[in-house]
Amino acid sequence: MQVTIFSFLSALLWSSLLIVAIYLLRHTRFKQHFGVLSMVLLYLFCAVRLFLPLEFPHTLIAADGVIYPHIYNLLTRERDMLANKPLVLILCAAWLLGFCELLFRYIRQYRKAIYSVAHYTTPWDERTNALLEQVQRQTGRKITVHGYTALNIESAFGMGVLHKRIILPDRDYTETELRYVLLHEYTHFLNQDTLVKLLVTLFCMIFWWNPVVYLLQKDLEQTLEIKCDLSVARTLDEQERAAYLRTILSLMKQTRHKHRLPFMATALFQADAQAEIKERFVMVMTYSAHQHRRAASAMFTGVFAVLLIASYAVLPQPKFEAPSSEKAGVINFDNSTAYIKQDRAGRCWLCIQNEQPIELTESETEFYKQLNFPIIKE
Repeated sequence: MQVTIFSFLSALLWSSLLIVAIYLLRHTRFKQHFGVLSMVLLYLFCAVRLFLPLEFPHTLIAADGVIYPHIYNLLTRERDMLANKPLVLILCAAWLLGFCELLFRYIRQYRKAIYSVAHYTTPWDERTNALLEQVQRQTGRKITVHGYTALNIESAFGMGVLHKRIILPDRDYTETELRYVLLHEYTHFLNQDTLVKLLVTLFCMIFWWNPVVYLLQKDLEQTLEIKCDLSVARTLDEQERAAYLRTILSLMKQTRHKHRLPFMATALFQADAQAEIKERFVMVMTYSAHQHRRAASAMFTGVFAVLLIASYAVLPQPKFEAPSSEKAGVINFDNSTAYIKQDRAGRCWLCIQNEQPIELTESETEFYKQLNFPIIKE
């Protein structure tokens, strides 16, 4: 098992196709099922295709001139350079430096957000904590969440993967409004949306040089918000859903400033996203309780498995001429100067130009057939 330029290009090609497929599926009803499973499968797909360039019995072996016709000449010309360790080290160093720079920026932004929570917020009062307990009973799942109130924010949001926090604006909520706000943010944590954002961000950091990966971040916020809204809708009846949407609309109208929250946070709404809010409202009002999450997960896992198997249907390999031997008695030949002759008894002979035919065993015959030697039957 080894990583070559060809296994790397195969992993890049097929993982990019999977990313495009995920992006397109997120514009269908699949968006309500996009989550940790989708990202874990994507990570797994990339790792398998990169480190396991397997060859199955029915795999089509294709030379690089077939699979990569546009870069074949470049690879042929630069093959010695790709085998040059200093050049490979330089490329790997550039890749690593880019990843480290993006990771450092993300960590700095995250630490800044955590610092703000620690120094510019106050813990919730007993009323809010009591409502959170009601929300936990309503959802039937209890996880540890710490609550804070901040002065200079307009929308409630949640953040954290291990240490989960819900931050509320310092404003007067009605009890109904506060319960729906808490339900929304708590549902984000139940759906592991902060973990999904982290996985997407890390994937984009690792493959920062591939423009296709940024499709994962495109519309991600809206996808997670719709998924959260529909999860909330499962716990509400029709009248409560309408009240839930009125709460979001009312709080949006009270927002005075347009602002953007950190990417790692999951907000109740974005003040400058009217079209997205409209889509969320339509999805909630047309929600059907007969949604089969397990079936959707099984379907996506099946698509992943089929695409993974299909990716091994063609195995690209380097194309180069074998070196000629100068040893005495050694015959150099290929499928252009030799062929297989099969007699009426079924025996096969290797016929080389200007040489005596050589009888072949069954295994030798199969070997030469795989090398596309012509077969002539008597």
